[in-house]
Amino acid sequence: MRTDDRAASTHVTVIDPAGGSLWSVIAEYRNCGTLFWLLALRDIRLRHRQTAFGVGWAVLQPLLPMIIFGAVFSRLHVDTGGIPYPLFVFSGFALWLFIGNSVTSASAVFVNNFEMINKIYFPRAVLPLAQTAALMLDGSVAVFATLALSWWYGFGPSWTWLLLPLPGFAAAVLAMSASVAAASLTAALRDIKNAVPSLVQMWMYASPVLYPIAWIPAPLRRIAGLNPVTGLLEAFRYCLFHTAPQWSLMAQSAAAIAVLLCAAAWVFRYLESDLAERV
Repeated sequence: MRTDDRAASTHVTVIDPAGGSLWSVIAEYRNCGTLFWLLALRDIRLRHRQTAFGVGWAVLQPLLPMIIFGAVFSRLHVDTGGIPYPLFVFSGFALWLFIGNSVTSASAVFVNNFEMINKIYFPRAVLPLAQTAALMLDGSVAVFATLALSWWYGFGPSWTWLLLPLPGFAAAVLAMSASVAAASLTAALRDIKNAVPSLVQMWMYASPVLYPIAWIPAPLRRIAGLNPVTGLLEAFRYCLFHTAPQWSLMAQSAAAIAVLLCAAAWVFRYLESDLAERV
């Protein structure tokens, strides 16, 4: 082969500092699809390795709060719009645990993988995204368990069940956005790692996981959808139980998720250039 032919066939990859165009960034992450799935499968294996119940914990985690809170609050005759209170709690935790566990587990992912980040180049956001994708298995199992429990309580299959992928997709976008933001901020300030569990717990109590929307004070109820989990839970329960839809809350939460997605992307891009030095 001639020298000019070898030069023409040589493929050179140039790694530029952060700040490329949006399309180049999308292409870069698309080309790392194999790495993304390998990391997700690794996290799944690590999560369920040497466990007796495996993915069964995806059912036990919402089941235990359902038993506890159901036994305590069922006597208060909580108005949940015709939904049995234990089922109301189970459906809330089935969706919330995916979001909460994603943020908690991904918050320290850059710090925990500092050797990998400092040795080779790859799109850094793949790490928290893969961590969240690994938890989608548990989230899917929890949703199927919710469907089975709903059927057992008398809420049989309905056409609204076909809409479940919509709140599921929105929950995945929310979890990934919050995970990338938490991981980026933790890399910049280690205190965030210690604060995340408490903040996630506060986020849960600020969301209608255990209580209906009607319990929120009237002045706050109008803007409750600014908490993205509020509208997600309302959409999820609407799909499951065909309750009266709260369109304004769902629209507010959809807007809040979009804002969080943009904010997470901005924070990550701002910190990405010297992420290896920060961790």
